[in-house]
Amino acid sequence: MKKLVCGLLASMLLSGTAAALEPISQPIATSGYTYYAIRADGALLAWGDSFHGAVGPADQDPLPWEEANVLLEDARYVDAGFVMAAAIDEEGTLWGWGGTHNGRAFGEEEPYRLLEDVVSVSVMDSMCAALRADGTVWTWGARFGESLEAHQDDPFYPPTQVLDHTVQLLGDLAVKEDETLVQVLMDGEIAAIRPLMEHVADVRIEYGDDTLLVQALDGSLWRVPCTAAEEEASGLQVYVLEQPEKLLEEVSHFSPGLAVTADGTLWAWGHQRPAMLRDGRVDPEDPYGWKHYDDVVKIMDGVVSAVACCDRTLAVLEDGSLWQLPSAGFLPEWEESPDRSPAVPEKLLDQVRMPSPAPAFAADAPAPAVVESASLEAWEAQREETEAEPEAQVPQPVPEPPAEAERPEQSSAAGLVTAALSAAVLALLGWLRGKRQ
Repeated sequence: MKKLVCGLLASMLLSGTAAALEPISQPIATSGYTYYAIRADGALLAWGDSFHGAVGPADQDPLPWEEANVLLEDARYVDAGFVMAAAIDEEGTLWGWGGTHNGRAFGEEEPYRLLEDVVSVSVMDSMCAALRADGTVWTWGARFGESLEAHQDDPFYPPTQVLDHTVQLLGDLAVKEDETLVQVLMDGEIAAIRPLMEHVADVRIEYGDDTLLVQALDGSLWRVPCTAAEEEASGLQVYVLEQPEKLLEEVSHFSPGLAVTADGTLWAWGHQRPAMLRDGRVDPEDPYGWKHYDDVVKIMDGVVSAVACCDRTLAVLEDGSLWQLPSAGFLPEWEESPDRSPAVPEKLLDQVRMPSPAPAFAADAPAPAVVESASLEAWEAQREETEAEPEAQVPQPVPEPPAEAERPEQSSAAGLVTAALSAAVLALLGWLRGKRQ
C-alpha cells in the first residue's frame, strides 16, 4: 500500500481550472444480452435481459424489443455494464439503474440521481466513472483491499473526485488535456495516477481486457496488447502494454470490435463481430466462426456509429435510423434459436438521437507511444532484476571468545586476515541495514 499512498494522490493534488467540456451524445449501448437506445425525442429505451434491474423488473426477462421499457424521457447519453446502466439527461444530470454483484453502487431507489454537470459516464462491473463539464473525473463503486478491510460495514464508496484536466474517460482509463493516457488506481479511499501512453485522443478496452484500442491524434486507430499485472506493493491491477499496432486510418467512431471510418464504412473484427453484408443482406461467403478473430473485415456502408454485444450489433445509419445486425458467430444457430438472435438486418427505429460528430484531427500528429514505465519490456526487466537480487544473508551470532589460557597465538599474518574478515562482516552488515531501510 505504501506505493499507492506515495503515488500521485489525485484526490489531494487537484489544482487549476480546466476549460468547460461540451456535452456528448451517445445514443446506443449494449452489454451481454441487454440493449439500450435513445430515440430522437430523447426517450431512453431498454430491452433484453434485466440483470439486477438494469432494464426493469426481473420477472420481465427477457424483455422483447416491442415491449421495451422507457427509462428516461430526455436522455442524451447512455452506457451499460453487466448489471448496471447509466444515462445523462439534457440538463447534465446523471441517473443510474441496477446494482453490482455484491450490492448496489448507485443507491436504494431507482433511478438513482448521482451527479450534475456530467459530460460522459463509463459503467464497469463493480465501479462507475463520470466526466464532468469542468474536466474532473469522479468514481464510485466497490471497495477492495485495505479500504474494504477498514469499511466492512460500508463496502461501496460514494462518488469521489480522483482526477482533473480530463477530456476522455473509459472506466479506470482517462485521456488528459496534455494528450496523455493514464490509469486511475482507486481502492475506495486513495487514488493514484499511472501514465500509460502519450499522443492519445481516445481509448476503449477490447473484450477480455487484453487489448486497448487507442485513437491517435491524426484519427488513426491502434491496437495495443495489454496485460493486467498485480503490483506487489499495493496489490492493485495495473496495465502493462506492448507496442501499438495500427488497424485503420481516419476513424470517426470506434467501440470494442468495431470502427467506422470517415467515409461511413463499418469495419469489424473479433468473436462478436456482425455478419458481413452485401446489398443489405447477409453475405453467404462470410467466414463464420472464431478462426478469423483478428481479421478486420468490411461489414457495410452508410454507418455513423455501432456497438456490438453477444448476439447482435446495434448500428446508427447516416439517415438516423437504428438497425440490429446478426452476429456472425450466431449465424449457424438461426434455426435453433430464431427468437433469440436476428437472422437478417432489421430496422428498429426510424430516428434515434445522432451521436456527437468526430473531433477535428491533425494530419501530421505523432503516433501514440507507450510510456517506458508502463511497457512490458520495463516490467519484465524490473522483474528479472528483482529475481536476480541476492537473498539477504542472516547474520550469525558471534561465538564467545575462548578463555585466555585456551586462546592460540596469532601470527601477524593471521591478524591481518582476521582484521580483513572483520571489515568484510561489518561491510555486509552495513549493506543489509541499508537494504532493510
